Amino acid sequence: MAPDLGPDRVRRTVFRSALCLAGAAGLAGTTAESLAGPGPAEFWIYFTVQSNLLLTVFFAALVVRTLRGAGPEGAFLVAAKGAVTLYILITGTVFNLLLANPASPFYQQQKESHYTWHSVLLHVVTPLMALLDWLFFGPKGALRRRHAVQWLAYPLAYLVFALTRGAVVTRGTRYPYPFLDVAGSGYGQVSVNCLFLAGGFYLLGLGLVTLDRRYARSAAPAVAVVQTPD
Repeated sequence: MAPDLGPDRVRRTVFRSALCLAGAAGLAGTTAESLAGPGPAEFWIYFTVQSNLLLTVFFAALVVRTLRGAGPEGAFLVAAKGAVTLYILITGTVFNLLLANPASPFYQQQKESHYTWHSVLLHVVTPLMALLDWLFFGPKGALRRRHAVQWLAYPLAYLVFALTRGAVVTRGTRYPYPFLDVAGSGYGQVSVNCLFLAGGFYLLGLGLVTLDRRYARSAAPAVAVVQTPD
């Protein structure tokens, strides 16, 4: 028997399916462009690609879960969704404010526009849709401030990956982003860059936690996930 999908579940499923399609299309376009270009295919080294892949897979799993008639998302899924949402917001924020902004010291001059169709999907559409999903769909109230710290584990792991890879590669792109370019700026400046970025990412995570708790209070007595202490 097919699961009983009420109007809210239908809207949520349609929206998340569109989000998955946007992410998958953007990833396909970026991958195709990288494979067609000269030199090694390096699409996989970028945080943009990795965060969008995480987002697409995670929300596809949520769609399947809904279609199977599963119950409300528990505390673990809400925390995981917060992490995935934070990472895609990092992607959109860093790209639009630092990399594609001519006023930024990290602006990357390119012959082609930064805003190709697949770039728009990965840097604008998916971050905005993920934020909208965060605001309007799913239970609220499970997150605590400690989650904002825990979510930094993946960006830290990515930093280790990017710096380690940059130290050993001899061809192609050594460092995927200018603020991680040890060869051009040195470890001291890169360390300062990373500290500022980490602080910004933490504040962004705190913003998600704040929204989660505020919406939980305003939506009471709506269904919420089990509360956990700070």
